[in-house]
Amino acid sequence: MKYFYTMLFVLCGMSVCDADDVLPKPQSAVDFAHEVMPVLQKHCAKCHTGDQKKGGLAMNTRAELLAGGESGKVVVPGYAAKSHMIELLESSDDSVWMPPEGPRVSAKEIATLKKWINQGAPWDTGITLGKSAWEPPLKPRLVTLPPAQNGRDHPIDRLLDADLAKRGQSRPLPVSDAAFLRRATLDAIGLLPMPEELQAFVADQSSHKREQWIDQLLANDIAYADHWLTTWNDLLRNDYTGTGFITGGRKQITPWLYAALRENKPYDAFVRELISPTTESAGFIDGIKWRGDVNASQTREIQFAQNVSQVFLGINMKCASCHDSFIDRWTLSEAYNLAAIYSDHPLELNRCDKPTGKMATPKWIFPELGDVDSKAPKNKRLQQLAVLMTHPDNGRFTRTLVNRIWAQLMGRGIVHPVDAMHTRPWNEDLLDYLAVQFAKDGYDLRKFTRFIMTSQAYQSQAVILEKEPGEDYVYAGPIAKRMTAEQLLDSIWQITGGNPAVAEAKVDRSEKSEAENSKSASELLVPTPITAYWIWHSGEVGKKSQLRKKFRLNATSTGAKLMATCDNAFVMKINGAKVATSRSWKKPVYIDITPHLQVGENLIEVDAEMFGGAAGFICQIAYLDGVDQKEITSNKSWEARSPAGKWAAAAELNLHGKPPWGAVLDPKVNAGPSFLPAPPVRAALVKNNFLMRSLGRPHRDQVVTTRPGELTTLQAIDLSNGDILAEYLRNGAKHLVGKEMNSEELIVLLFRYALSRDPSTAERTVLAEVVGDGRDPIAVEDLLWIVFMKPEFQMIR
Repeated sequence: MKYFYTMLFVLCGMSVCDADDVLPKPQSAVDFAHEVMPVLQKHCAKCHTGDQKKGGLAMNTRAELLAGGESGKVVVPGYAAKSHMIELLESSDDSVWMPPEGPRVSAKEIATLKKWINQGAPWDTGITLGKSAWEPPLKPRLVTLPPAQNGRDHPIDRLLDADLAKRGQSRPLPVSDAAFLRRATLDAIGLLPMPEELQAFVADQSSHKREQWIDQLLANDIAYADHWLTTWNDLLRNDYTGTGFITGGRKQITPWLYAALRENKPYDAFVRELISPTTESAGFIDGIKWRGDVNASQTREIQFAQNVSQVFLGINMKCASCHDSFIDRWTLSEAYNLAAIYSDHPLELNRCDKPTGKMATPKWIFPELGDVDSKAPKNKRLQQLAVLMTHPDNGRFTRTLVNRIWAQLMGRGIVHPVDAMHTRPWNEDLLDYLAVQFAKDGYDLRKFTRFIMTSQAYQSQAVILEKEPGEDYVYAGPIAKRMTAEQLLDSIWQITGGNPAVAEAKVDRSEKSEAENSKSASELLVPTPITAYWIWHSGEVGKKSQLRKKFRLNATSTGAKLMATCDNAFVMKINGAKVATSRSWKKPVYIDITPHLQVGENLIEVDAEMFGGAAGFICQIAYLDGVDQKEITSNKSWEARSPAGKWAAAAELNLHGKPPWGAVLDPKVNAGPSFLPAPPVRAALVKNNFLMRSLGRPHRDQVVTTRPGELTTLQAIDLSNGDILAEYLRNGAKHLVGKEMNSEELIVLLFRYALSRDPSTAERTVLAEVVGDGRDPIAVEDLLWIVFMKPEFQMIR
């Protein structure tokens, strides 16, 4: 194992002596919001916040505090002993000590402030001690786009380019095709692109290939739902095991949520069904019924107020659930009034867990948009709240969502943190434009994701941040981000074939044929056996082949279904119209081609290409000629030619089902509604385990809107020495050995699959020594450890 770690450090760009620095040093950080802010609020706010600047010192924000006052700087980050503030707090001279009136700051409170200053005086983004000078508008705001620069006409690029030019900053450079492919695939569906997809994409000279790839990813409804389920499980604190499930004090919404994502339910309807729920979606607002006694801020009613405001509006009601918030403007009564909309009984306000004798009135927090009927029954109040939340004039609703998606794709929100939507965005025009565009496009989540991904901004080189930026953040491009626990495990399973056998999530993941979406006369087609041949041009097998087939229709066709694939890629036209394309032979195309057929002569044209190994194209078409069902199969009746040759009869390479390809086409899809087997189980669909928890997957007893971006000691230990991951890689090594690849083929496969690139000469040399002849499972397991532990694998850049 020492040899393995030596190789690991070399390949990760570290010397062996750097090993002690691999694991981060644990730190006991001060909780600014809950330890420091109450002290400042209690002793400093009266004289140094809002418009009050006694001695010239304002403490509304960290920047104002660090600027100091008339006597100079009062806080020196990292040095409490040199900070004038501490000197004044500890002074025994009543003419200078602070605060001049009221109780002295206790020794415990001073110790907290010292610790805070010594740690650099961190100040949570979005928190102000005094009233913020900026209040986010409620209603949507129309933005006039600046002119395009250098032909970059995408609205996102026009807005960002104008901002960069204003600051005299150059635009980030475009990312390479290989890096784009990996980033886009992981971001859209949470998986790695396959090696053959990588080769095809890099070789493709089309100017629109990136948009086409994005469209192909987002059209994969199962993979899309599998991936984005993680995000929404976190936001809606939905899980399969944990607090409340055993006692019945908590309910899953998984089937409803998965179906909503798969069918791309419009976001406004999605939210209305969560706030005014069906039986299947009620688990979110019902929250958790904790066993035993809980404090007043954890009752189901208060959970409702906290969760609804946080998830859909980016408002932190947790502080306001105990007392008037010192983070923003929300009050205890507003939090309780919102909770009362959900409550089945009169709700008494509790301040810091003590009853106040005041009763809450069911009220919406933005009365400018309307209000609920406080005397209406609960289900009616929830219906009214759902309408108010998704009101077209509620710009807070759309801004919060687009900011969350932007943060997921670009590494950081336009407003940061994403739950502090009262904070001024770093580009207000960009946020407002996206919010309006999202609503204009029908609250379509996939369309909005595409809108961001098709911008040059998204397709730019990633920025690697050395530390978390504060209020001084300046946009310079998308930010490199760590894979989530689910992305990491899905990627490892994808390469090693180690996916779990059974999903905990009880959802419909069956692949549906095109016929399932079209209730046409195509349902009259009867499935027939596959009799097609794999075909290519005759003579020496080359990289490209053109194929064509002419046939005649005597009457209008009321149904026609195509099944086709090519090792490795093809584009098909029927009567001049592009109808099908594919880059992965293991994923055949199944489509309805009825609209493309015409009475009389019809022409099928195929441009086929291979990238190495076997070459072949296969297809079978079932169609109705009037009322008669007929078939077209790929065979020697087709014509073929190589790039430099003449048209001739196609060569029949092998019948369907024979080696080297085996069976790939399914005749059942020629009939009406049909279901294909579900794809491999994904990490989002199984129970949380120790490895996933250590990698950042939360318990979801609370809403989780962001996961930690930094590697912790526990994560580093589990990644390098954990039993669960070790078992995955041990089994994966055995699986790869069974493919009977030599060491060179294995190394290249792993690099192309895991890193979307070929290994360098130096990497090939080192890894060849590790893996030997590729037949020893232990050596292959060491190879997997080396590749999967590379930061390059674990980062999305």
